[in-house]
Amino acid sequence: MADIYVCGHGGWGTVGRSTVFTTVPAGTEVLFYKEIGEFLYVREAEHILSRSGNALRPVREIGAFRQCPDMTLYPAREFWNNFGASAKTGGTNWHVVAAETNLSFFMRRYPGMRIHWIACSVRELG
Repeated sequence: MADIYVCGHGGWGTVGRSTVFTTVPAGTEVLFYKEIGEFLYVREAEHILSRSGNALRPVREIGAFRQCPDMTLYPAREFWNNFGASAKTGGTNWHVVAAETNLSFFMRRYPGMRIHWIACSVRELG
């Protein structure tokens, strides 16, 4: 299974949304490095992208046909250079966004891939 690393600021907004979960498609897997409510620090993201021996291991792996929080990825332009340099070092396939993008979009765009959530997983309260 091929890997894609989606990078940026991240959160899980539940207020005012009709759906807050999404079903992981066949052959796809989503990996989270922090639990809901936790921050992923830039240095931690760099270690994951560069495949450093110091890299965090996923705390959650959600496989096909399971329910997954439909997290939101936000642009993190201030870290694009950091992410790019680390991804180049690690040979990782990475993706950033220029606008707010839900995790379900990545599942549709990259079916059959292992999607690594390289972002915070903070709970958005408003």
